[in-house]
Amino acid sequence: MPLPKANFRHVGVPAFDPDALSAFYTRWFAMVVSDTGSGKADNARVVFMTGDPLEHHQIAFANLRKPGSPGMQQISFVYESLVELKKLALDFATAGVPILQQKDHGNTWSVYAGDPEGNRIECYTPTPWYVPQPTWWPLDLLTESVEQIEQRTAEMAKGTPGFMTRKEWMVQIQARIDAARQSH
Repeated sequence: MPLPKANFRHVGVPAFDPDALSAFYTRWFAMVVSDTGSGKADNARVVFMTGDPLEHHQIAFANLRKPGSPGMQQISFVYESLVELKKLALDFATAGVPILQQKDHGNTWSVYAGDPEGNRIECYTPTPWYVPQPTWWPLDLLTESVEQIEQRTAEMAKGTPGFMTRKEWMVQIQARIDAARQSH
């Protein structure tokens, strides 16, 4: 059976100073900060950046870098639907690929797996909604139905301060990206 198309979309990078990096990427690549916050699991300061309104972030800098450690935190692939993502998670489990985490970010559903060398891979699909990041709600792609996941996420997203549709968010972030491109 052929594999579904996986498109590369964003990276998470451990940084010594996420704010300095965000200034550099804004200056040289017209990327804008789409969200900032503290990670729930590690309390790291995270700066999310994008240059594309279709993507909440293309780079996420987190102040997790230690002297002498590499700078790559994860590699990510986007899938076309929650159905495809659920199938992938089930296939990972069947094949013994380590599933590290599953997260409902409100704006995406994500499964995190480890490669043979322990590098973190995020596979995700967008939701129709936007909520400020970082957001981490429960998700179980292995046991929950697609309908259960969609319904719960819709309810939680709509009750979150800062909620908007993905399309509304895309219009807002495009205006900010256009402004960043014009200012240089």
